[in-house]
Amino acid sequence: MFHHLILQCIDKFRGERTTSGIYNLLTGKRSSQTMQDAKGYQVDDFFGVMPGLRRKQLDAHIHPLIQEGLIVVNDQSFPTLTSSGKDALYSYKGPKIQYFKGMVWHEVIPSFWRRVYLLIQMMANRKAGIKHYYPIVDDYQAQRWARLVYHKFQHKLPRLIQSLYEEIHTLLENHSVIEANLYVHRLTGGKVIGLTVEQLKEMYGMNDVDVQLHLEHTHYYLFLEAKKDKESYPVLHLCTKGLDVTYLITQSARKTYQYFMQGLSIDEIVTLRKLKKSTIQDHIVEAALIIPDFSIASFLSDYDVDDINNMALAMDTQKLKQIHEAFNGKYNYFELRLALASGQHRIEGRNSTT
Repeated sequence: MFHHLILQCIDKFRGERTTSGIYNLLTGKRSSQTMQDAKGYQVDDFFGVMPGLRRKQLDAHIHPLIQEGLIVVNDQSFPTLTSSGKDALYSYKGPKIQYFKGMVWHEVIPSFWRRVYLLIQMMANRKAGIKHYYPIVDDYQAQRWARLVYHKFQHKLPRLIQSLYEEIHTLLENHSVIEANLYVHRLTGGKVIGLTVEQLKEMYGMNDVDVQLHLEHTHYYLFLEAKKDKESYPVLHLCTKGLDVTYLITQSARKTYQYFMQGLSIDEIVTLRKLKKSTIQDHIVEAALIIPDFSIASFLSDYDVDDINNMALAMDTQKLKQIHEAFNGKYNYFELRLALASGQHRIEGRNSTT
């Protein structure tokens, strides 16, 4: 599955981003470049879905793809798919990677699965009469949430236990068999001890990255289904409460955004914040990428935005240097980045209405 994800990323990047770009995307690096790449190349669903991925793990999986002739990497570390790589991508028969929504939800998914695991452990132990045990998740906030739920609903725990079992059973029945099995083997409660990633790796003859990716995909699946259907999945929906959409704008960028919304110019913000102009511009681009209704009218007209996006579309590239050269310097790099960021929201808006 991880190899398929890598091939998808390489295909989307069209030879215009390095393997570092893939790593930054999957681990959710909070930089305007990574976020712009995620939106521009339409891989924002994969943003931050593998926060624990190490660079050496990615490199270890890139190497066999090269050896098998599925990808080629040039001297500047830009990978592209070979014809065999495209065949492998399009003929993939494994679980579909369809539930990731990383740009929106990657920050809250860990809180969700920790809550679910703790709730399962707590309820199963209660049913088995086990009073003393170590929480499977070492996270104070998640433990506090689970205790509050326990005390609030302790008078109806048998009903909650049955409902949670039925909800998870129903969802996993409609999910990939391998991912359902991996998830169930991770659960701890009663006299059952969940298996570690290492144990699952040995049991299923998989590598550790694939095990983690399958589990993470299942976490997204359960979260999204429970989030949108409170009536069918009341207990799982309860586990999503308070976990709202993440607007991926960093604290520093948020402060710049607030000043900008108060009517300050970039130069005034530079003076006030004592930061480089390029840094403030990065913050403005970040806001344009993440906030759908963010207006860039003070920098570019609608005509300019369309002009730049049409050029990028015609050239089939997101490379700023190529677009800049095509316009003979008519627009600076900041304006190009802003227009491309704003253009993504227009594309998404059109797609949502078709």
